[in-house]
Amino acid sequence: MSTKQTIAVIGASDKKGAAICKKLATGNNRLLLFASDKEKVKVLANEITTGTESAEVEVLECPTDASWEADVIVLAVPCDSEKEIAEKIREVANQKLVITIHHPVEALQQLLPHSKLVKASTETIQSIIQNNK
Repeated sequence: MSTKQTIAVIGASDKKGAAICKKLATGNNRLLLFASDKEKVKVLANEITTGTESAEVEVLECPTDASWEADVIVLAVPCDSEKEIAEKIREVANQKLVITIHHPVEALQQLLPHSKLVKASTETIQSIIQNNK
């Protein structure tokens, strides 16, 4: 059995974020979910754990806490929120893989200079994470 990765999904409650979470829950991953809509993300976490018995999912109150514990950070937030989130996680995202699904990597790289940034679609995130191990 391969090592379990801890993945923070910031923006987990929107449509793309939820799809990413559901896909990652089927792998050997521990998911740390954060979204501004706390109730919606709790419903998502419950849906994932009900549908995938082996899923390990935790809802966190702050993107910094989720990112601090994570091996990989997925930014599934709208473009206009990525700068604010990047500023909140900058100190804890050092030397971590940060995957964005909306924003150009170049702009985020300036905000997260000590992170490895990759842009991916919801379909390719799981393979990128697997290759990062």
